[in-house]
Amino acid sequence: MKEAHFVIFVSPSPHIAPGSCYIAQDGSPTMMRSKAVRFPSFAQAKEFAEANQIVLNTFTYIGLEDCIDLDQAG
Repeated sequence: MKEAHFVIFVSPSPHIAPGSCYIAQDGSPTMMRSKAVRFPSFAQAKEFAEANQIVLNTFTYIGLEDCIDLDQAG
């Protein structure tokens, strides 16, 4: 089953493809898709970013990510 969730993407450099890194539950960057914190709404993702002092900009942004059940098991 496939489902879309909001995640916070991090691109440490403009030369790396968008979506290459994510924000984990502890607010740190991770390259592991399974460790990305997922949100049911954009507003919840934005609240998380604000609470963890994550500045949203061109390289750190909220977007939709398609997730399958196997991703969520990690």
